[in-house]
Amino acid sequence: MHEAGVDGFMAVSTIGGGIFAILMGIVSIIAFWKIFQKAGFSPWMSLLMLVPVVNFITFLYLGFADWPALKNQSRQLDLQPLE
Repeated sequence: MHEAGVDGFMAVSTIGGGIFAILMGIVSIIAFWKIFQKAGFSPWMSLLMLVPVVNFITFLYLGFADWPALKNQSRQLDLQPLE
């Protein structure tokens, strides 16, 4: 038999775990939003990080793709004369 205190603890811990998971999801989306934005991709791609399996593929794409934000930077380095 369960006591009322144990059932109450289970309910609170389940609710607390759910709230923690939602907060961590929000923090992750905000972080990936900034990463995609700084890399020159659409920040909306950060929402793909919520989808299982797709998030891993998106993460690999981010790691191995040519970043649009760096293309302009490399052009500027090519135009500068070496000293």
